[in-house]
Amino acid sequence: MKLKFTAFILILVCGNAFSQENQAELMINLLSNERIADVNVDQEKFINSISKISDYCKSNFNHLPKTQKIGLLVIVHKEGKPTYKVYSNPNIDIELKNKTLEELNTLEIANTKLVDFSLFISINSKNTGEITDFKKFENPSKLKLSEYENADLQTKLKLNKEYAINEILPVLSAYQVIVDDKFVGVKEFGKLIQETNFNTKHDIQKATSLNTNYWRATLEMDQGNQLIPTTKIYTLVSQGEFDYAKKYIEILRSFSNPETISNEYLENINYRLNLFSQDLEKEILKGIVKHDKGEYKDAINIYKHILEIYPNSSWALYEKYYSENALKLKEEKVSLDDNTGWDFAKIEIYKHNPLYNMDVRATNGKEAYLLFRRQEISGLFKNKDEKLSDIFEYAEIACDLGIYDFAAQLFWLTATFGKGDSQESINNFLYCLDKLGNTQLKSNFKGDFKKIFKKIEKKKQNEMENSSIYQSMKN
Repeated sequence: MKLKFTAFILILVCGNAFSQENQAELMINLLSNERIADVNVDQEKFINSISKISDYCKSNFNHLPKTQKIGLLVIVHKEGKPTYKVYSNPNIDIELKNKTLEELNTLEIANTKLVDFSLFISINSKNTGEITDFKKFENPSKLKLSEYENADLQTKLKLNKEYAINEILPVLSAYQVIVDDKFVGVKEFGKLIQETNFNTKHDIQKATSLNTNYWRATLEMDQGNQLIPTTKIYTLVSQGEFDYAKKYIEILRSFSNPETISNEYLENINYRLNLFSQDLEKEILKGIVKHDKGEYKDAINIYKHILEIYPNSSWALYEKYYSENALKLKEEKVSLDDNTGWDFAKIEIYKHNPLYNMDVRATNGKEAYLLFRRQEISGLFKNKDEKLSDIFEYAEIACDLGIYDFAAQLFWLTATFGKGDSQESINNFLYCLDKLGNTQLKSNFKGDFKKIFKKIEKKKQNEMENSSIYQSMKN
């Protein structure tokens, strides 16, 4: 579809000078992502629609002198009539502009299937790249991104959720449902995403980590095509769970094939969430400054305000706990060894970011070991030459902490990208799936997994019990 669609546009761009020499020339610029044309538009109908608009321009502007430039922005929607905007240089008569808009609105134009598609038709203006002949022109995609960049924290939160729900998940799931029937996991997971209304609250864990088809789909994808975990990232974003989404993004970007559709969307959400995180950090640092001055009540109020906007911030939740505990200590309402506040606070903190690298309490050897393991996360990825081994260690830590979905995703990456024997990674991957309640997929692999899983658990138990921090809690 994409080849035919693009080829047709090239014909329009290269061959659509009006019929006679010295008459006006027409060019078309695609402003939207034509790579998704195969799922976003009906090939024949959409090409026919572009032809109608092109023919209209030929019929109505062929009398223009070479010095008169006309620009026509066309935004085709999923529903309803397209949005048209007419630009001119020098300015044309307002009556001609209104007449053009009225007549264009009488054309029957095929809608898109999923998301808006924008194009720009130029008359006597050879815009081969950026459109510069019309000062008031704003590229719809760039305008939308600019609005996001300049938005406040609360608006960025809202826009990111809408972006995931309305623009990206429909496209990613569309690619999943059109695969060959032999890819059962991909197709069924795509159907689930299509049928889910992400405008309402949903349990993303149930839809992904606890869903056999999610993991089957992960196994069915080519190496480097991160379509399935990228879809998971956007489902998390749809629910405002940016912290956990960022943990997946941090890892997947290094293993994503830049030629894939999903890579483009992975980079887009990475950029957007980085901007969001920068704004969030500025607000949290205001609270930290107050805390460091001993102004705990002011710090707490700052964190409360942040959490009213973005209640899923593990960092803000942690800092709020930290200041509240400091205030209680100052007022002698708790003792230094009283950690009941932390026992309550960590539930919400780890809910939104299970890999948050802070823990403040250990009452026995196991808790001390897990606290140490959590803190070890910050020591990873210091040497780029050790990236794959660090990914494996990160997966081991996540597994020790009981974060089996994240661990499984990382173990699978080390299995598919590792240069040596991948069996250890596969065994650990299947062990994590088993812990998630997925007992089916291991039948696709050879091995006595009852023995293998017991061996993994024994190894983990020995590592914990032989660690110095575990031993220190026994004495």
